[in-house]
Amino acid sequence: MSCGSFEKGVGLLRKDAFIGLFTALMLLSWSVGVSGQQVITAEGVGVVIGGDRAIARDNAVNDALRKAVEQAVGTMVSSETLVQNFQTLNDRIYTQTRGYIQNYRILSEIPGPNLHQVTIQATVAMGDLQKDLQALGILLGQVGKPRIMILIAEQNIGKQSYTYWWGYQRGEQIDLTIAENTIMDRFREKGFDLVDHIAQAKDIKVAPPLQVVDLSNQAAVTLGKQADAEVVIVGKALAKSVGSIAGTSMKSVQANISLRAIQTDNARVLSSGSEHAAAVHIDEVTGGTEALKKASVKISDKMMDDIIKNFQKRVGGTTVVQLTVTGLSGHEDLRKFKNLLQGQVRGVEGVYERSFLGNVAKMDVDIKGSAQSLSEEISQKSFKEFIVQVISSTWNTIEVNVTPR
Repeated sequence: MSCGSFEKGVGLLRKDAFIGLFTALMLLSWSVGVSGQQVITAEGVGVVIGGDRAIARDNAVNDALRKAVEQAVGTMVSSETLVQNFQTLNDRIYTQTRGYIQNYRILSEIPGPNLHQVTIQATVAMGDLQKDLQALGILLGQVGKPRIMILIAEQNIGKQSYTYWWGYQRGEQIDLTIAENTIMDRFREKGFDLVDHIAQAKDIKVAPPLQVVDLSNQAAVTLGKQADAEVVIVGKALAKSVGSIAGTSMKSVQANISLRAIQTDNARVLSSGSEHAAAVHIDEVTGGTEALKKASVKISDKMMDDIIKNFQKRVGGTTVVQLTVTGLSGHEDLRKFKNLLQGQVRGVEGVYERSFLGNVAKMDVDIKGSAQSLSEEISQKSFKEFIVQVISSTWNTIEVNVTPR
């Protein structure tokens, strides 16, 4: 091969490599760009009236677009919830179908004598759809409206230390903090059930080791369980002055808030994050209040979204349930019980033994559904090898006792 041919070949290879890299980057940017979208194929039908084919075609496209949105809703909402909220969905979601369609194209058409049928491929804005379903309370309703307890230590300008309700001395009353008030209002607006710790003060026993600013996850769970909360939101909020603005009497104030949401039955962290906000006011304390409110609103929206997404997984997808089994006489009974779960209990997709000590076994169960559905399925079954009794259940845990027959 001549030198010129060799150089030409290398040049072509470099060109091909560049084209390949460019194509890969374009595909990557496209995949990133479609985040929060879902491409759905749907069919629609329009009736031909008075020979007007154009109107029939328009109606067929609108019918297909509606069905595309219905399919998208079905990926986020259980069939039972769809039936229960049919009229609300029809009035508030399906009547404004095009508001959720980013674009579409017609794949095929079948013009019949009386019907016009089309098949479309539509891109649905899942984020917008999820926000509206959440605003209607449909997403929250299907996950059982988890009960929330707020545990936020706050220090505004003018305060020498953090204020937090679980650190008060016996008999002392403490008002809600700014961040706590704001977050509770925000969650209530979306339909969440909030624990009122002032109303339940007699039921919540705060031992001295728990009367600290920085609560551990386990300490927060301990307090939450006393009020029958499924989720505790714990953290700190701080407002501080950063000085005057350009020599004027106006003060610039910043607020920082850091929170985490924890399930009380298994101490799993559902959400965590920090937000900050600024405010300007002639009075530093008032500015601190405004900044704390702004930061609290921002982090509330993130927390609610994360909590709903986590609880939503147990409705349509596979959930991990922590199962405790008592009454087993040995490893042979344990083997039989695991086989029983996998072979005779509907929805069970996997069983993983975590520990076996004495006659108590602990295992994780992958279930298509929820802990409640698994509990009901076990309770209603009659097994040949064992008598199985459900002792207790929570959002994510079940305890059963077995007696060999």
